[in-house]
Amino acid sequence: MCSVDPDELTVMTRATGGLDISGLCFLSYFVHKFRSTIGKSKQIQPGDRVLVATSGGPSSAALLHLIREGLNENSHKKLRFEPVFLYVDESCVSNSPKTGPEYVEKICSEVISRDFLCYVTSLQQVMAPEAHPPVLFTKEWKEMNLPGSPDLDKKLCELLTSCRSISAQQDLHEQLRHKVILQSAHDLGYTKVFFADNSTKLSINILSQVAVGRGSQLPSRVHFRALHRDVEVYRPMREILEYEIQQYILLHGLTILPAPSFNPEGTSIVSCTEEFILGLQKDFPATIPTVFRTGDKLMSTSSGSSKCSTPDVNGDSGSKSTANVNNDPCVMCGSQIDTGQCEASAFIATLVSQKLSCNHPSVHTLQQNSTNRISDGKSKMILNGEVNDSNELKNTVSKTEDSCDCSQNSDCCDGAKSTANSGLKLLTKDMIEDLLCYGCRIILKEMTEVQHLPVKMKQTAAELERRRHMRAHIQDFLL
Repeated sequence: MCSVDPDELTVMTRATGGLDISGLCFLSYFVHKFRSTIGKSKQIQPGDRVLVATSGGPSSAALLHLIREGLNENSHKKLRFEPVFLYVDESCVSNSPKTGPEYVEKICSEVISRDFLCYVTSLQQVMAPEAHPPVLFTKEWKEMNLPGSPDLDKKLCELLTSCRSISAQQDLHEQLRHKVILQSAHDLGYTKVFFADNSTKLSINILSQVAVGRGSQLPSRVHFRALHRDVEVYRPMREILEYEIQQYILLHGLTILPAPSFNPEGTSIVSCTEEFILGLQKDFPATIPTVFRTGDKLMSTSSGSSKCSTPDVNGDSGSKSTANVNNDPCVMCGSQIDTGQCEASAFIATLVSQKLSCNHPSVHTLQQNSTNRISDGKSKMILNGEVNDSNELKNTVSKTEDSCDCSQNSDCCDGAKSTANSGLKLLTKDMIEDLLCYGCRIILKEMTEVQHLPVKMKQTAAELERRRHMRAHIQDFLL
């Protein structure tokens, strides 16, 4: 492994076991790493309003204490920003949902006891047609103060369980939680958000994110600063190891409240990566610093590659992905779409491999769409090869939908068709896939039913789909 370690993380990791960490040496080092991470970036200016995401875990507890100590009047190099905290209740997808209100009160009470404001929202808000803004926690807090409904809880659980693999479930949960936090920041009028990610977690994420198909998004997920549309995300704890955080909590006697969250039983890519990294770290203390520093040097090229044409696997090298033409973000995670690659790319090779591995492409395509929602006559017509063009197939599906009187029966089409009030058309996997990044496409392939997706996500996809058809109609008239 590389021995270059400019911030002396490796030296500190090896020396921690032999130092008297009960003294001021370790605490001075810990506080210095936190403040230097914020200071050397020069991104946080005096008077900035910052929304701090908290979960009650070790990193969140340490971050809360560091901010409180840094804002004290007698503090050396006093912090100048104005923090407000946000807690996302995830008890609706945990194994013990009844304990959710109890932990909301415990975690938020810990925050307000240090003279900070704390807002509360829930993960289920991602499923609501119009999400409610976070609610301010007060001493008179009651469970009913947090908007929500059992119907939204059920829809969220159905969405997560619709993914066949645990890795896809965990990845989808992470994207939804990230979306809720950014949406809460937008609703509250905050443009800067703090996450309590430490270097150990980020090192695990670097390898696991590559494994789940999000390698192009690593810079925005591990760097100190990342811009997500109109919200800036910062990670002030990124230079600190998880072991050091545990020692800091022990020395200060901080309260740890591991709140209920989504934790499916079984083995996933993330859990295997975590076991691998932590196992190596025991024998090779430079493992985490090396992986972390390597990921820190990565730069994204997706913005440039997204403008490249995407060769069609059928041989039309001039076709372009509509999502890339409009430069729209991924409708699921909001990241830059990274599927607009040139012909000699691993992504195109994957598409060709998938196509060649299917013996009957037309049947496979039909199965990926809405076979069970098309009448028997039209199904036989497609299987016999009478419908060869993908646009013709979509028109066939559209005509079949229009002939169905779903406005009179909410259970029609197995409940997959949207109601008349929502105005949404029936979306298929192929339609949504064009609007997703590569990582979210993997999640979509693992899903058994796309109609479980959040309403707002389907509305965005339907709008972009209409835009695509409109652009196709006026393409010849554009300069």
